[in-house]
Amino acid sequence: MKDVLLRGLVRPADLRLILVEATDLSRMARMLHGLAPTSASIFAEAMTAGLLLGALQKGETRVNLSLEVDGPLSGLLVDAGTDGSVRGHVRRPDVHFPGDPAIGPCAALGGSGTLSVLRDLGKGEFYRGSVEVLPGTLTDNLRRYFAASEQVATAIDIRVLPTGKEPLGMVAGLVVQKMPEGSVDALETARNRIAGGAFLDALASGAKDEALARSVVGDGLEVLTRGPVSYVCNCSRQRAVNAASALGHAGIREVLAEEKQVVIDCEFCKKRYVIEEAELSDIARRLEGDLPAC
Repeated sequence: MKDVLLRGLVRPADLRLILVEATDLSRMARMLHGLAPTSASIFAEAMTAGLLLGALQKGETRVNLSLEVDGPLSGLLVDAGTDGSVRGHVRRPDVHFPGDPAIGPCAALGGSGTLSVLRDLGKGEFYRGSVEVLPGTLTDNLRRYFAASEQVATAIDIRVLPTGKEPLGMVAGLVVQKMPEGSVDALETARNRIAGGAFLDALASGAKDEALARSVVGDGLEVLTRGPVSYVCNCSRQRAVNAASALGHAGIREVLAEEKQVVIDCEFCKKRYVIEEAELSDIARRLEGDLPAC
């Protein structure tokens, strides 16, 4: 299955649809972060959710989905953009519950916590919505988030299906929203199809792309755009230098006296940045005002 981000409209019901297929991306992220099967399943679900939320954004903006829970997973963070890019990390990568793969993720999340979504509205403005996490899947709680925070009639489903010994056999999700003049009945039909397992069954049968979307919205789908999704981290050496500078000149002098270097590991992509003694001394002098800033 080739990963894809599809945007479309459903006519004449006036519904908006976003579909994400993220199997390859999820497997790559599992290897990058060294995730055990249950952690990998939840992270795949969360990245797909982030991509769906990002695709609902306007302009070149981003959205953060964060989860703080009392279960073994502890928490996670996903950062996604309107362009189909996503990155993230899991606090406890080693969580695994053998047995039924439908039960393990619920056990890993526990029974309480907070799901938060931070939206970049552009021009330096942000909006944060959150809901209390209740027992269930991440998608169950995401449905509650849409009902409580987005105030837009929404149907959503995200599925992570194992195949054989592969815990991430197929990963996909979709969001259907009613536009201002859209049909309430059509959206309710989409919800009922999801509840009846239409999306799950279509994914399990190998359906993809438009066929997967039509399992929920039926005929009338008009595809507007179709593009790739990818795991992309925007960390850089300059950002690592900025982080070191945040220690202040006194903090850097202390590091120079004890460690001689600053090592910064990116949580999102595992890239390591090492700032050596000479560069640290230069940063400290600039912060002390001996040299002009570059």
